Amino acid sequence: MKRFLTKTLALFLCLCMLIPVAGVSVNAEEAQPSFESIEDYLASAEAPVDDAASDDFMQVFAKFIRWIANVFINDFLLGTIAALIPNSSPYIKYADVNLEEAENFLRGSDVFADPNKPAKDAVWSLGYASASILPDDFGTEEYKYTRGSYIPYWFTTEVYTEEDGTPEDIKVRTVAMNDGRGTVIFASIDCIGISNADVRKIRAAISEEELAKYGIISINVTATHTHSSIDTQGVWTAPISTLANNVLRFTIRDLENYKSGVNEDLLAKIVESSAATIREACESMTEGDLYFARMDAANYVHDRTPPYACDPEMYRLVFAPYVKSVDPTLIAIFGCHPESASYDYLTTDDGIQIDSKLSADFVYYMEKVSNAAGYNFIFIQGNVGTNTSSRHYSNDNMDKSSHDGARRLGYELGYIALSMTMTEEERIALNAATGDLLGVEANKDNEGYTVWYEGLPTVEEEKVNPVLNIRMEQVLIPLDNNVAKVLLKTGIASNILVYDNRLHDYYALTEIGYMELGASVKMLLNPGELMSELLLDSTPLADFPYKALRDYYGEDLIVCDLMNDAAGYIEPDPYYTVAGVQYDPATGALESDTWCLLVSMGKHTASYMIGEFMDLIDSVR
Repeated sequence: MKRFLTKTLALFLCLCMLIPVAGVSVNAEEAQPSFESIEDYLASAEAPVDDAASDDFMQVFAKFIRWIANVFINDFLLGTIAALIPNSSPYIKYADVNLEEAENFLRGSDVFADPNKPAKDAVWSLGYASASILPDDFGTEEYKYTRGSYIPYWFTTEVYTEEDGTPEDIKVRTVAMNDGRGTVIFASIDCIGISNADVRKIRAAISEEELAKYGIISINVTATHTHSSIDTQGVWTAPISTLANNVLRFTIRDLENYKSGVNEDLLAKIVESSAATIREACESMTEGDLYFARMDAANYVHDRTPPYACDPEMYRLVFAPYVKSVDPTLIAIFGCHPESASYDYLTTDDGIQIDSKLSADFVYYMEKVSNAAGYNFIFIQGNVGTNTSSRHYSNDNMDKSSHDGARRLGYELGYIALSMTMTEEERIALNAATGDLLGVEANKDNEGYTVWYEGLPTVEEEKVNPVLNIRMEQVLIPLDNNVAKVLLKTGIASNILVYDNRLHDYYALTEIGYMELGASVKMLLNPGELMSELLLDSTPLADFPYKALRDYYGEDLIVCDLMNDAAGYIEPDPYYTVAGVQYDPATGALESDTWCLLVSMGKHTASYMIGEFMDLIDSVR
């Protein structure tokens, strides 16, 4: 079946590419080139185009290609397949959904306090803990786990190692925060994504008695989004056999032998470790001050998809305990895919293949720098969209592999996070005190080598008022991406599926949130990967019903993606495509765009979610 579907899709795409483009012309200096096929047009699109009429035509042409892809690939081909596959995984009936209350859902603050007026005796408390999520049988030949990146069936029994051969770890890192009115948990897991269904299993591991004991009002679980960890979404482990098993069991009414795409042993370890860190973080809470700073890190991250909108800033929260014997905690928020290590290839007797060892990518080495400086560390994914690292700014041609690049990038990002408020002299001292992990002293005189602390600005930090406001809401996302529909209907992915048997409509149940830390920090807690133009730039959103979020809520608004779910890419409705192109006016080129084929809920997710975000903020502010 897999081979048949692959050949069918390939044939269909080839036919689409051969469709003649009739009656299309560009009026530039009276020249009117025409093209026999889309292939000919794409070949002609290499040269930059600066003519306004040409830009208009190219935008219309790209829109036409996206329409073809969405109608014929998603609606017709994939829609037919999705309609033929039965609901062979557990789902919630639409009529039974209660968005106000649900099991293992915590709504947060009852009332939003004035962020500029903390209570007279208010003070920050924070606790920290971390633990490995590697299963106990990892590294044995009895069972090989699958890495969650790119294509299925990349089994592994190894992790990457540090320079001295020490094995890396794959972790959950957790902070518990309290302003005197309630405790809020943030747990960040080294994985590509974790579904809301599995987030609720982590919450369920904390008893009602423990919620009351620690005053917990909100538990939030996010993914660092590393592409080199074990598959936590079920899509890569065994999708074909999972689909076949569940459809067969549904057919013969043997529902007891339903199989989840997510490995049960791995999930049990994640739940156990995450719950343990939540308890430990709550037990270790101590009073102190909280500080916020931000720095432009544009040299280290870029967007790879038109219109190339990217939030380049790294955001930092530092908790400084009053008791000096307790380590401070650094919370880094940065929107960038940790994926460099996933590009390593090996040459074997069977040819070239991906090196499938596991890694937390640059996050592991950001933590190592922070620990060397005496800080606890947690990484929270920012507005990641299609943003990825610009590795060449930190590797200086010194890395021998993609993992080496991830290591050096992590060290450098770690130093930047630690030193935002430092002078260059203080950064030099920090570099020496932490063991010069980037080898600055040995290499700074080499031609082309860039020293991490040279030219960095020094920014001011703000002391954050001890006011913590957070509100979570459940939302239903209409599910019109038919790949996602198949993944959820068959249980390959473990996102929560809702089915309306009257209208035969499908939805994904997820959560969104809004949080304030004093008057300094405003965060949208987003379950997917928001394309950054929806946050930053209203210019390319002409046909979209909303402006960019910062046009409404100011330049200080921060988006944290992949929070409490793995809801996929959220692309503006007019530019959504399952397998099309986007036009880049800066170069006059058509750029391929297939991000939403496998990883999105559908064409109208962006307008729906932005509307829900705005309603949530309006309800508390």
